Amino acid sequence: MDFKTPELLDMFAATCAVADSSYIGSDAAFANIYLLRKKYDTLIALQEGFLFRYYNGQGSRRGYAFPLGGGDLRKALDWVVEDAHESGRPLEFCLVDEPRAQILREYFEKAVSNRAEPVLHFENNRNDSDYIYSAENLATLPGNQYKKKRNHISRFNRTYSNYELRAITAENIAEAHEVEMKWLNFETLDRSNENDCECVCDCREAAWAERSEDEKSRMAEYCAIKEALENFDALQMRGAILYVEGKPVGMTMASEIAPGVWDIHFEKVIDEYAINGGYAVINKLFAERLVTAGAKLINREEDIGIEGLRKAKLSYNPTIILDKSYCIVVENSPLWRHGAANYRIS
Repeated sequence: MDFKTPELLDMFAATCAVADSSYIGSDAAFANIYLLRKKYDTLIALQEGFLFRYYNGQGSRRGYAFPLGGGDLRKALDWVVEDAHESGRPLEFCLVDEPRAQILREYFEKAVSNRAEPVLHFENNRNDSDYIYSAENLATLPGNQYKKKRNHISRFNRTYSNYELRAITAENIAEAHEVEMKWLNFETLDRSNENDCECVCDCREAAWAERSEDEKSRMAEYCAIKEALENFDALQMRGAILYVEGKPVGMTMASEIAPGVWDIHFEKVIDEYAINGGYAVINKLFAERLVTAGAKLINREEDIGIEGLRKAKLSYNPTIILDKSYCIVVENSPLWRHGAANYRIS
């Protein structure tokens, strides 16, 4: 397969393949594939209606993602196995949900049917699980289960009488960037200019390597947000800015993973406005707009193992918690030793 770095021109074909697959994980949103391509050194291939991805990251962001498309899955998996054999890449899969994990089990069971012991080893990483919600519930916050959220909004209403949510447009897109800069407290990162999103020389790469993992993560997100705003229309993003007394205090951005399923990529509220219920406000008001746009489900992505974030995401009563696994073909399996040609699935 001809793997390459994702480009904006790949969006239509990739999005069609994802829609055909019925997969609704946040990792399949093209905006995520494109915006995080540097963070995870992501490569993609588009072949016969399938989207193939390879992540050169660490931990659970390493290996092939399950091929997404509406065609012959066995043939697509044949291509992955052959690519691993020919390229020398380890035959490992990342971000695999349970339905596709079962397909992998069946595929490799048939491939090595003469082998008694399993050839796959799965590791579930709860930190990668997506939280997926009823869009209608997030827009209306019905019943006792959302009472605390409605109380947060009431507090915001009592504290700030003059606020509104406005769509992100060419006229105010700079104010969305301003919110992120304030939320990030950019000055504390000791970076002289925004071009440091790109490591363009050896000395800069060395300086970057010395930074803490938390700082790297914050800067990677900042760079993704900056690029999302620069390519807002090309990525078919929707977004909104929360204003209080005309001042931008929060922003959010989303894109459609598949028809009716939207992914919230970024959501930020700054300073006292966050403490006084701003997140509940921007969450609800933006969900209302997504419902109007046809959203049935909203994916609010993973909690990356942060306990407070996990608690907050659970408090919104997800309809689905989409667990994802990392899978590796056990090294002493015949498939690993001899390559795909000997184990082609008919």
